[in-house]
Amino acid sequence: MPDIINNKDFIIFTTREYASYKKLSMSAASKRLSRLKKSRLLTRVTKGVWANTAHPYFHPASCVPYLLNKETGYISFLTALHFHGLLSQIPKTIQVATTGHSRMLDSPVAYYEFIQIKPELIQKNLIWSETQLPYLLATAEKALFDVLYISTRKNKRFKSLPELTLTSDLINRRTFRKLFNQSSLPARILNSMQSRARESGLEQIFHENAISEVR
Repeated sequence: MPDIINNKDFIIFTTREYASYKKLSMSAASKRLSRLKKSRLLTRVTKGVWANTAHPYFHPASCVPYLLNKETGYISFLTALHFHGLLSQIPKTIQVATTGHSRMLDSPVAYYEFIQIKPELIQKNLIWSETQLPYLLATAEKALFDVLYISTRKNKRFKSLPELTLTSDLINRRTFRKLFNQSSLPARILNSMQSRARESGLEQIFHENAISEVR
């Protein structure tokens, strides 16, 4: 059994990290990892990124930091809303907000959707997951903000939203309102976001009264 299989530092890793660990050239490291893949001991997530999916600490979401390259990004949108308990339906993709180009990645471990967002919107209301292999995650308030923002863009992503549970124990309306009011977005976009919330039955997120309804 290769020594990295039970090594917690090599649950998700790059070819370069493995080459450095084993003091191998990149070419030799890649060939050795490919042999482990053929033996079904490792999974190739994407070019240059590998995972020991049998390890109990492995989760597809933990691959995201390795897939962003030099971009800034975090898990958000419907994926984050599901993680926070606001969405019972499991999203088909792991959705990531990124400063890079929007794109899809169909990987053996998950289907990833990278959605471009303005760099100035990637500053607040982000947390690290409480997992063995942490990843950056939008708070419930930020994830909903991101969904409403993207829903106003030209491609009409999130035009139809699933049912969300907006109870006060899952999302803080004051935090959301503060995030919304302190946003640097133009007034026309903020107005469009409010309109989308009303169209989707989510207008209570802007109300003073406590949120206690399920859409």
